[in-house]
Amino acid sequence: MAATGGSCAARPDPRLPSCRSLRRGGCRGGSVVGRMALGSEALSERPVQLAVLLAFASGVLVGWQANRMRRRYLDWRKRRLQDQLSATQKKLDLS
Repeated sequence: MAATGGSCAARPDPRLPSCRSLRRGGCRGGSVVGRMALGSEALSERPVQLAVLLAFASGVLVGWQANRMRRRYLDWRKRRLQDQLSATQKKLDLS
């Protein structure tokens, strides 16, 4: 078999993962393994660290804002229920 074919048996480098060990895509055209190896070399460490830091910081910010909105909703609901309870108690006292 040729090394450029799409079969799993024709891997160019035995150190690269087999088609079965790839999580997605399977063995489509045989170029997935080559792209995987080239992609890891093309990424330098600084932009990856920056992207991870940015993702973490945005997650913290979004979580903080979501928690603030949740607390405001719970406070509003508590006030509303307390008002309903006091109105019901007044009706019971009058009758």
